[in-house]
Amino acid sequence: MSVVVPLFNEANNVEPLYDALESVRIANARERWEYVFVDDGSRDDSLLVLARLADRDAKVKVVSLARNFGKEVALSAGVTYGAGDAVVTMDADLQHPPEVIPALLEKWRAGAEVVVAVRRRTARKAFLRRASSHLFDALARLFSGDSQVLEGTDFRLIDRRVRAAFLLVRERRRAYRQIVDWLGFVRETVPFDAARRHDGRSTYSLPKLWNLAIDMIVSRSAVPLRVLLYLGLLISFASTLSLMWMFLAFYYVDPKWWYTPLAQAVVFNTLLIGIVLIALGVVGLYVGRIHEEVLGRPLFLVRGTRNIDEPARARLGEDHAA
Repeated sequence: MSVVVPLFNEANNVEPLYDALESVRIANARERWEYVFVDDGSRDDSLLVLARLADRDAKVKVVSLARNFGKEVALSAGVTYGAGDAVVTMDADLQHPPEVIPALLEKWRAGAEVVVAVRRRTARKAFLRRASSHLFDALARLFSGDSQVLEGTDFRLIDRRVRAAFLLVRERRRAYRQIVDWLGFVRETVPFDAARRHDGRSTYSLPKLWNLAIDMIVSRSAVPLRVLLYLGLLISFASTLSLMWMFLAFYYVDPKWWYTPLAQAVVFNTLLIGIVLIALGVVGLYVGRIHEEVLGRPLFLVRGTRNIDEPARARLGEDHAA
């Protein structure tokens, strides 16, 4: 089994996480474990700590990305390098408790191909952060349909068949959990309570969460384009009714209901300009995504690895410039 952990500036959390994982592994030693840590261009001593762990324990695999590509791409890199029959993805800050992994494995052994850890609550989570998370989940479910697991997280297990299918997905702008949910397969859930961060502050800010939500909507759904179409039809219908009312008011209604031509033009032009700008913005998002895909740049670039055999690295390099 491979445990994939993307991290960015988590130097103080790496060793506590490793110790916690080792405790769980020793107590549940039915499978062989490996740890795939993906350093996403950290600016602190995260890579140095990982190097020390890799020198001490051959189970620790380290993938150092050439720069900060973002958590979603780092997750994809870790899944690419994970060689286990099952791959567990989790965060480095210990909010995803390693003690839940045996429950994920139990569901997998029983036949599940995707096991999602569903968050029940988070210790001492700020109101704004909690509200934004609920909004994020609601938007993701609205635009993704029933395939999206409510309160699902990146803390999940996927079978090697799911991993193989995941690696076929080539899009650059991605959300790991959304892609895995979209793939289907036999899915189960395991509830858990998220702990406080072990150390430091989350680098996944509200703007990043917002951008991820936009990426999930644009990359997965054509709903915004359909909304604009329906909005355009609605405005056209409303404008027609308004013009008919103005015509009738001018000829058949009390003069106090008359409107000057300038007032009519200003109101309708302002409304239509706003709609056009919204439409251009949404279409621009889709065109921008198409442009990124057409460029054909590699999903990620790897600066170096530890405890990963060179032949495997060479094979991966054909697809990912690793």
